[in-house]
Amino acid sequence: MLNAIVQNELKIADIESAEEVGAVLTLTRTATQAITTAGTTIVWQSEIRGYQIEWSGSDITIPATGWYHLSVALGHGALNDMVYRLNVNGTVVQIAPGIGDVNRAGSSAHFMRHFTEDDVVQINVLPSANVNITVSEEGNAVESPILNIVQLSGEVDVDDV
Repeated sequence: MLNAIVQNELKIADIESAEEVGAVLTLTRTATQAITTAGTTIVWQSEIRGYQIEWSGSDITIPATGWYHLSVALGHGALNDMVYRLNVNGTVVQIAPGIGDVNRAGSSAHFMRHFTEDDVVQINVLPSANVNITVSEEGNAVESPILNIVQLSGEVDVDDV
């Protein structure tokens, strides 16, 4: 009987030490933004939802070391090739081509990366021609601009919960 109790306590300890996943953030803009062929960093203006990820303007601060998925969607209302660049601490670390929607009124890109706590992330876009980002809410035909960040693995500071 004592052996069974000890085994159960060990199982509980294993569960308590398991990783918790949960930092999320969804940002948008409330006004258009001009995007130029020189490359433009998106300045976010409004948080739709968030948990444990802090942001200010274009800067998003990673709360804990681990793997994250980022997706960004922009409406630009023109037949326009778009390159998305992921900047971490001021350096471009990944580049993704924009994936056009059916009517080419917008595009999106996805990044998956292992970040370190307190990394500062920015999304920079490089269009083939100057264009303005359109603004429309989630659930519309061309949601724009939308940035989603989801923590896939790593630690979450439960004191912040």
